[in-house]
Amino acid sequence: MIPPRIVDLSPELMSIQQDWLKAERAQQDLIYANRFGPLFAPLFRELPLHGWNGERPFFKAMVSVLGLSWQPVALMTAWASPEHLLLLGTKESLGLKVGEESISAIISRLAQLPLDRIERKQVDDKEEQEIYRAVIDFIKHHHLRPQEIAVDPTGGKKSMSASAALAGFLTGARLVYVDYAEYEAQNRIPLAGTEYPRLLRNPLDVFGELEYGRIKAAFNDGSYEEAIRLADSLAMRLYEPREAETLSLIAKAYGAWHRFGFGESLSHFEKLTRLLDCFGRLGKWVWCEEVFPKVKMQFTVIKELVALSERICAGKLPASLEEGFPLILNHLAAAKRYFKQGRSGAAMLLVYATVEKYVDLCLWVFFGVKDEDPDYSKLNLDRKRFHKVGRLIHEKKYIEREPGGPVGLSLGVQLLATLKPDLMPEKFYGPVRGMMNDRNKCEFEHGLCAKALSLESVEKHIRMAEKLLEIVLKTKSDQHLLDICNYEFPRV
Repeated sequence: MIPPRIVDLSPELMSIQQDWLKAERAQQDLIYANRFGPLFAPLFRELPLHGWNGERPFFKAMVSVLGLSWQPVALMTAWASPEHLLLLGTKESLGLKVGEESISAIISRLAQLPLDRIERKQVDDKEEQEIYRAVIDFIKHHHLRPQEIAVDPTGGKKSMSASAALAGFLTGARLVYVDYAEYEAQNRIPLAGTEYPRLLRNPLDVFGELEYGRIKAAFNDGSYEEAIRLADSLAMRLYEPREAETLSLIAKAYGAWHRFGFGESLSHFEKLTRLLDCFGRLGKWVWCEEVFPKVKMQFTVIKELVALSERICAGKLPASLEEGFPLILNHLAAAKRYFKQGRSGAAMLLVYATVEKYVDLCLWVFFGVKDEDPDYSKLNLDRKRFHKVGRLIHEKKYIEREPGGPVGLSLGVQLLATLKPDLMPEKFYGPVRGMMNDRNKCEFEHGLCAKALSLESVEKHIRMAEKLLEIVLKTKSDQHLLDICNYEFPRV
């Protein structure tokens, strides 16, 4: 363990230290306040925070527990240089004086903090809720973020110190402490001049795995907003929040993708890949070894989904099945995610939309038929075969009529099966009919009485859609944009 740095006392300070050692207890306070402190506090301010890694932290505000020993509060305030200080003390400790000077005035002088920036709050050492409320009110009043606050529980009675430490931990504040290298045995106090600022280690460094587990479980269950909330909450309470922030970013990236916010997802992926590239390779995050390769690969997938969506919105429809298939595979992957989450209705709508998009893409690529504004006059349609297919698909419910209006799934399947039966073989007629019937029964569709579909029935339709898409996929080159696995989200 690296030993703490303490101040290298000048001859003048060493001489005053000797005077302090020889003095009675009351005189020691006077010597510290008027002779030792003014010279020592500026040197103490320059010490590193023992236990802290990285750049020196900046604290906008500090909360200190004031006991009968006021020196630690003055030193820690001098070190932190906050804009605001909240002193929590009993009637006795807040009323202390050294000579004719109040403790608040001494702290103000030694720490070079204006007296009007020091707030005093009298609390009962047996009423810890008063301390919790005082800390919360102080944070709200000054609009403080967790990383901007230091809580110093060095002084005060044990119950007050413990309460302040708990309040600081739960609000995400940094816990700091004035420690010492030597003890003055006669008066049972730290030896003046051996004090140093120290960081109290965050218990989440040890117990954080429990919270990390909840974040990962929420993500893996598809509860992306909950994963973000948990990760952001944990990040605010950690001294080193990078891993929690990265997990939050993963949940944001995949959460946006899950709700088809491709552009938003891409912006998160750009930040995420940089973070994982910088910090994931250090090997401290166990989950990263498996997740990072998937994230890197899916970065290219989400970029293609963004580009493809933008081209289509601009009126540039896909020129080939390969070009348009990423959107279809993405829909199927979304259906499978909802299925795994037990959301049968949403999965049903998505698998229905998957098949519909497949049919629309085929009709556009091979016959120039747009789904919303089709020109049926361009089709060389065998009417006899068209109606025969219609009867096979719809059985007794089929009514012969000319194709017209937008291309829905029913008409689209009939047209594709007539014009290009290799892309819609007869063996799919019955399963597609069953899918259309089930879709109309789910809770998002027709009828007054909502009834959730069974997961077994939805799974059957997902399997059917996979087999239908395989007609195209098995004839195409083995590229990652045409692999359904690359649209399925990783498990963390």
